[in-house]
Amino acid sequence: MRAMDREAFVGWLERYFAAWASNDPDDVTALFAPGAVYSYGPFRDEARGRKEIVRRWVEGGVMPGLRWSFEPLAVEGERGVANWRVSFDMDGGRSEIDGILVLDFDDQGRCTSHREWYEALETPSDQR
Repeated sequence: MRAMDREAFVGWLERYFAAWASNDPDDVTALFAPGAVYSYGPFRDEARGRKEIVRRWVEGGVMPGLRWSFEPLAVEGERGVANWRVSFDMDGGRSEIDGILVLDFDDQGRCTSHREWYEALETPSDQR
């Protein structure tokens, strides 16, 4: 098995956020292995299998005005960890989310295990 390196991890993260912006099923499909598991946090049901991941992702729709940033925190073996932040237009204001991703990859650079934890950030009332 080929280990994930920092450059490949950054490339995957760039494709991940681009897929979030496009909401294109083909873009999402390319990110995940057929048997991947996508965990949305400790209190929500996981999506199991690429078809289910893509279905649930695309149902979420496009987020208007989506902007993102990320910082790879660690890459070792087949695992990568990153901090991410997104903001988007919602109900006449901006929403902002900050989170952590823990991702495992197969030897083809496709995600096999996606775990995320995130929190919505408060937006000051003068920025809404």
